[in-house]
Amino acid sequence: MSTETENHMCLRYEAIYNAVMGDSDAIEEVLKYYGAYITSLCTFRTIGEDGLIYEYIDYDAVQLLQKRLAEQIPKWKEICK
Repeated sequence: MSTETENHMCLRYEAIYNAVMGDSDAIEEVLKYYGAYITSLCTFRTIGEDGLIYEYIDYDAVQLLQKRLAEQIPKWKEICK
């Protein structure tokens, strides 16, 4: 039987701390943690000419949000005191 924490990825404090200190692997871990959320923010629905609803992901927006998040990580120093 699995627990809720086994089904969900957890972002460790050490990963946040190392990302704030500039560790590229830790930054990737943070980006991966927020990946599904970022993708959901960049997923849009449209109604086609046939009347069906289509979903699409704006990958340019995904990259922009990932870039902005990576730029903000060093500013998280306040939580790593």
